[in-house]
Amino acid sequence: MAMKKRMEASKLALRWLLGISLGALTCFLAISVFAVDRQLSLFYGAWTSPPTSSGGDGREGADGSTQGVATAAQLEDGGGGDREAISPGADSVFQSNEKSTPEKGNAAKQQLEQKGREKIICDLSDRRTDVCEMAGDVRIHGDSSAIVVVGSEAGEEKAWRIKPYARKFDGSAMQHIKEVTVRSSSIGAVAPACTVNQTSVPAVVFTIGGYVGNYYHDYTDVLIPLFITARQFDGDVQFVVSTNRFWWVDKYRSILKQLSRHEIVYLDGDKEVRCHRRVIVGLRSHKPMSIDPARTPGGYSMLDFTKLMRAAYGLERDRPARRAAEKPRLLLIPRKGTRRLTNLEEVARAAEEAGFEVVLAEAGMSTRLADFVRVVNSCDAMLGVHGAGLTNFVYLPTGAAVVQIIPFGKLENISRSCFMGSSEDAGLRYLDYSVGAGESSLSEKYPRDDPVFTDPKSIHRLGWKKMGEVYLDHQDVKIDVSRFRPLLLEAREHLRRYIIEE
Repeated sequence: MAMKKRMEASKLALRWLLGISLGALTCFLAISVFAVDRQLSLFYGAWTSPPTSSGGDGREGADGSTQGVATAAQLEDGGGGDREAISPGADSVFQSNEKSTPEKGNAAKQQLEQKGREKIICDLSDRRTDVCEMAGDVRIHGDSSAIVVVGSEAGEEKAWRIKPYARKFDGSAMQHIKEVTVRSSSIGAVAPACTVNQTSVPAVVFTIGGYVGNYYHDYTDVLIPLFITARQFDGDVQFVVSTNRFWWVDKYRSILKQLSRHEIVYLDGDKEVRCHRRVIVGLRSHKPMSIDPARTPGGYSMLDFTKLMRAAYGLERDRPARRAAEKPRLLLIPRKGTRRLTNLEEVARAAEEAGFEVVLAEAGMSTRLADFVRVVNSCDAMLGVHGAGLTNFVYLPTGAAVVQIIPFGKLENISRSCFMGSSEDAGLRYLDYSVGAGESSLSEKYPRDDPVFTDPKSIHRLGWKKMGEVYLDHQDVKIDVSRFRPLLLEAREHLRRYIIEE
């Protein structure tokens, strides 16, 4: 009987010991699994790098529709970016996984947001340009014109095809621009292996095409949008360019070097797979030939752009300052092709009588840009008939004057949209002069009762090609100097504030 009681006591003790051991083992396994999960989460967060801002603005298209395929919310930039749009449901995931101290909660949320940075954010809503911003493990394969974010969204793969040239609203310009494929690749999917690792350097992918070769379009379609997009990186960015116009790169190399200190990569036919942590495909563009500082990372403006232009060519004059005994210099652009000033010498004499030293100059096909912009910067005012030559205002000293002669044909809106707002944004004094019917060479081709004179808007309604043939391609002007003289005096008076007292 005593023996039986001892055996039952031993069995009870053994069950108790086994229960304690099993409980301890369960706790150990639970802690271990949590620790492994925690380490994996930390590992994932460690190899994702934080981007700055996407610059997405979610504006409506020209037809009022919102065409953005993906959210245009900003990547986390410390400036109020929409974090919920970047990492949907981060708070709810955190709450279900761990309910402990606020410190632990913030750490877990940061890991989830870090994971959410493996992202593509495409803004297709802007009427001027399409832009995709990519952050994480980004791979550029030039030969296939494909740019991939690896492991961006587990279980999700998306793709966009965009033309990275900042003139989206212009079908003629975009017709021959090559498309680039931007896509996400889910974790575990096959992706091209990196052959060139440049993870410390962001990249900007864009096209040099469309209307480039026209001096105005070189700036409004490429150089200014490139400044808007790339200036935030302070030179530490690589340009990946789709083009066959290598002469263009040579022409503007001094400017390109101001924006990037890295070698240019040519996208087309590039066999390498280039890996970056951040890539922007496409160039931001705000308005014709100008910049909206409120939409630019860092608040850069046209004043900053013109400063960079002067730095690119070592131009020293940043103000039109002269001593009282010196005449301000007026650059008079003669135009040898269309829209010529047929009484050029008479206009030059009127400018001299108004107190200017007149410089006649126009860049030709063989003119070195570096030489011509020095002439521009040496002047205090610029005068010319509407055309690409007025683009040189970007090299005038801040505070100089720009006088645009607008040809006959209700071209005020077109002409001012090109040079009025942009030159004023650059800190210049803008003036213009509208040519009358009697000052136009069209009076030698059409009777005065023709719609060309009586109803110019009817010519505009026939389309840009017809309007351009009539009013831009086949019109010269003979200025009425007596009517024009007050404008010259106004420009001269403006420059008096920059006289240096002896």
